[in-house]
Amino acid sequence: MKFSVISILLSLITILLSIKVNVNILNYYLSTDGKTQALFGLTELKYSYKYYFLIISLISSLFLFLAFKTKELKKFKYLGIFILSSGIASVFIGFWKWFV
Repeated sequence: MKFSVISILLSLITILLSIKVNVNILNYYLSTDGKTQALFGLTELKYSYKYYFLIISLISSLFLFLAFKTKELKKFKYLGIFILSSGIASVFIGFWKWFV
């Protein structure tokens, strides 16, 4: 059970870091004027460090692989898969746009 719990915790860290970056992007977007908002796709490139969070997801998937290799509880393994996929999706989806 320890490998799947570590995987879940690492995936939650990825999700929280991704939320923090998206909130920073949203705050920066709301503080800019109209011309900058129109070309915000170029300005958003300075937040491309969020793709480094995928390294944490990779480590989380390794722990999840170890959890499947050892006979751990199924509910923790499947919860780990769900949270891992949510963490990976949260890196790629710019959900700050939903709050504009």
